[in-house]
Amino acid sequence: MWVDEDLTLEGLGTAVAPTRTRRRGAGAGAAAAWVRDRLATTPGRLVLLEILVVLGGVFVGAIAIGAEQSPERAAKSARSQTEPLLVQAKNLYTSLSDANATVAAGMLSGGVETAQKRNRYLNDLATASGALSTLTREAGTAGNAPAALGTIADELPMYSGLIETARANNRLGYPVGAAYLRQAALLMTSRLLPAADRLYTIESERLDSDYRTGTATSALVTFAAASAVELILLLLVQLYVTRISRRILNVPMVVATVAVAGASVWGIVGLLSAQNSLQTAQRNGSDPVEALSAATVLVSRAQGDLSLTLVNRGTDVIDPLDFARVRGVLERPGGLIAEISVLARRTGTTVAAQRFDAGYAAYQAKAHQLTTRESNGRLKAAIAIAPQASAISERLSRELGQQIDAAQGRFTRAARDATSSLAGLEFAIPLITVLATVLTLIGLRQRINEYR
Repeated sequence: MWVDEDLTLEGLGTAVAPTRTRRRGAGAGAAAAWVRDRLATTPGRLVLLEILVVLGGVFVGAIAIGAEQSPERAAKSARSQTEPLLVQAKNLYTSLSDANATVAAGMLSGGVETAQKRNRYLNDLATASGALSTLTREAGTAGNAPAALGTIADELPMYSGLIETARANNRLGYPVGAAYLRQAALLMTSRLLPAADRLYTIESERLDSDYRTGTATSALVTFAAASAVELILLLLVQLYVTRISRRILNVPMVVATVAVAGASVWGIVGLLSAQNSLQTAQRNGSDPVEALSAATVLVSRAQGDLSLTLVNRGTDVIDPLDFARVRGVLERPGGLIAEISVLARRTGTTVAAQRFDAGYAAYQAKAHQLTTRESNGRLKAAIAIAPQASAISERLSRELGQQIDAAQGRFTRAARDATSSLAGLEFAIPLITVLATVLTLIGLRQRINEYR
């Protein structure tokens, strides 16, 4: 027959299979062969350089954009979110503490407190409610913020209710008013203030995280390295084109190189300036705000302890101990007053710090007179000078508030400088990267066309 014995169905199967196997592996082999073919000719090598330039531009551009955006986002967050929320947390804490001290001092005189004390107490509650609303709306779910916010929202009305009950009984001359006041003060110190302190700690940690991100050297190093790689790639391509074409300059590629170099310098200078501005914002702005806010709280707390000690008519053992602890935090070597002095020298506000030192010394002297008379059983004499101590405490709080406002202004200016230093880079880097890539391709295409 005309059919060969070897051409069986089985033989056909074995003969066809290797052909299909070769086709499955043909993709990688074909790609390798194509690259070898391109490397064998000058136009082919130029085509490969075009591909390398595009891939390199995309890769390096993405790295540079990421390196620039990380500190930029941190600077914007610090300026517009975390630091303002820290201020709100500070306002919440200080207003609650001041409300407690104000109402206790106001009830020392018997009957109804003065209109000035009443208005200050109501303003403190309004400030606390406003800060609570802002934090509830914007603080998110960081840490245990929702739980702390819920505690304050639930128990602040209870506190104000107890105060109003104490005020009503005090106005009628009933001794039970002092018991309601003690219960309200206990609620404030054991529940409300610890919850406010947790919120302050959460926002402080978030701000510190933004500072670390915004001032990290890794972003600057990454951006500089990416820029250097892009420049080296462009220079190497130009050197190769110069060697094969014997033309010294390729205008499109020269323009591309200059554009990348300009963007690199702009980015590096901007990142350095942003880092310096953020460090200034922290050192001269938020650090003093935190220290001065803590001093405000402690001064109010000390005055509240004094007032509650007198309200309780010699039966109080808790508030005198707390008063001693507060004084220890303020006055010990390296304590808060010493820290404020150090920060004042750093920020050039030594006059304000010296004024605070003098005012606190006057408060110390008056508090010593008050506690001495109270411990000797001379309650009426102690109550008589209590308004003087309260007035000094209020003056200290006002002066500290002015210093906090000044520090907040320094932070705002420095944070604004940090964000403005990076303004435009998020658009300029991708635009210049694309422009440089296109110009380089144009320059290479000019040389390729010469071989046709």
